[in-house]
Amino acid sequence: MERYRLEEGIVVGRKPLASGDLLVRFLTPKGSLEAVARKGQRPTGRTGRLSLFHHVRFQLYQKGPAALPTLTQVELVGRLCGLEAPRRYLMASYLAELAYALASPEAAPRLFPVFVSGLRGVAKHPDPLLPLVWAGWRMVKAAGLAPSLLGQGTHLKEGRLGTEGVYLGEKGVEALRAVLSLPGTEALPHLEEAPLDRLLLGLKAHVAEQVGPLRSAPLV
Repeated sequence: MERYRLEEGIVVGRKPLASGDLLVRFLTPKGSLEAVARKGQRPTGRTGRLSLFHHVRFQLYQKGPAALPTLTQVELVGRLCGLEAPRRYLMASYLAELAYALASPEAAPRLFPVFVSGLRGVAKHPDPLLPLVWAGWRMVKAAGLAPSLLGQGTHLKEGRLGTEGVYLGEKGVEALRAVLSLPGTEALPHLEEAPLDRLLLGLKAHVAEQVGPLRSAPLV
């Protein structure tokens, strides 16, 4: 294997280490990965470039297949203004944690552009809950974990419609069908009159069943 390689992606997690290093999580079009920024807790330009949700191009050094890569270079490609608002920041954090959990090498090429679109929507849309719901459910679909909406019922539980679980209502089920079936952003108009709060509850419950609980879920 090559010890040096170039990657490009979004910073989706940062964890300070006792050594003064920084463990950074990235989502890339190839999947999710972790790398160590040596002395990354120091207030340097590189640390600023590794802020959450920044789009970066970076070089990794890896001694062996089982070794954790080390960041050697970081270049800022782009950043979103608007995510510093507390509510939008928490929503972006939820999308980031969900994307990192879902981004297998097989799913990542489909998931990455949805995640980026979701971040942009949460940063800019007048109602950030709408792009959060759209992107969350679209990423679940990209990972092959979409629920079956073929049956009858207005509640969602264990990936199926029925009479138990999270109540979506008829409008909620109709909107979710549009999100999971229509290409690209064509489903967004269907969400404008939809019960977004219930669709978010359904998303969090479905993710907890299929993937496991996310730490950020109670905050959104």
